[in-house]
Amino acid sequence: MDSFAWTKLYCLIWFVFIFSCKKVYLQDIRDVINSYDHFDIMKLMKGGKFMIGINDPKSDTGEYPVRMTEVKPFYMDIYPVTVSQMWKFKQRKKRFKTTAEKKGFSWVLSRFVPDDIKLNWASESPERGWLAVKGAMWSRPEGPGSSIRNRLDYPVVHISYYDAKSFCQAVGKRLPTEDEWEFAARGGLEGLQYPWGDKFKKMRMNTWQGKFPDEDQGNDQWVGLSPVYAYGPQNNFSMYNMLGNVWEWTSTNYYDRVVDRSLQELRYVLKGGSYLDTRDGSYNYVVRTSNRMGQAPDYTAHNVGVRCAASAPHLVKRPKQPQKQEEPKTFSTPRPPRLHKLSEMAFPPTGTKGEKQDSKWKSGRRWHGEEL
Repeated sequence: MDSFAWTKLYCLIWFVFIFSCKKVYLQDIRDVINSYDHFDIMKLMKGGKFMIGINDPKSDTGEYPVRMTEVKPFYMDIYPVTVSQMWKFKQRKKRFKTTAEKKGFSWVLSRFVPDDIKLNWASESPERGWLAVKGAMWSRPEGPGSSIRNRLDYPVVHISYYDAKSFCQAVGKRLPTEDEWEFAARGGLEGLQYPWGDKFKKMRMNTWQGKFPDEDQGNDQWVGLSPVYAYGPQNNFSMYNMLGNVWEWTSTNYYDRVVDRSLQELRYVLKGGSYLDTRDGSYNYVVRTSNRMGQAPDYTAHNVGVRCAASAPHLVKRPKQPQKQEEPKTFSTPRPPRLHKLSEMAFPPTGTKGEKQDSKWKSGRRWHGEEL
């Protein structure tokens, strides 16, 4: 064999080796991803009437006043959508690009962005503490150089309303309405601030403790994002991460009260609060079950994720059709039979018997009530 043939054989061997290694590597990745499938689980909500909102006149987010509402039976994800679920979705929809990928940037809190990224890949935001980081997306939460390798059980972030809706539809689900989300978060407890009751418990959710935006003391054991299972179930329905960690999109439109709705830009309601919010609202938003935030559908940030729902039409009780009441039957006085004269009869009586009858008729008797 000449040198050219040996070169071709050498290249072919390397190609087969690299391809097989890549195949084994991808298979290993799939096995790892599949090991997180236990986070993709839903719970049935029986629905019904309940009180939504809170009695806090100072709130300007639309959570006040308390009002009665009703939801039909539905299913709700027990956990927010995780990074592993998003990875599987992207593997099936390889041409799908999230809003952050299309825009080329997303919002990240400055304290989580490395200095070299701040200099070359980020720009300041009018909002204190935020940076518009180029290349920040679901797979690179803090921008270039960051990774999701050790965060497969974390909630996926940098998700817009469009991304959330597309993901839920692709897996046979949908976005929950605001009423459905709050029904699932309350766990059957009405009029209380938190899913577990009215008393704040720092070890039940991931929030901000300290001076924003530079100091998060981590009294809840986490600084920044945390795994979806970090704090255990938060209510009687065994729902995780309903409060804190990341905001979650709903399909309900958001409107300001004092402005004509026809003049307002399109926004959607997000629920749950995030790791950047506080128990008393001293920084950002108050974290409580009823609170809400409105954002444009293309908004993406380091603290925005998604949780899916699904309808349960087979459990919806249809109203009974009213039975038609039968009209009462009216009974009229029966008409008496018509009496005929002998002359009107087609076959008058004849014979001896008939003659006897004639004699009776002539004697002045009546035939069917008539004088003859």
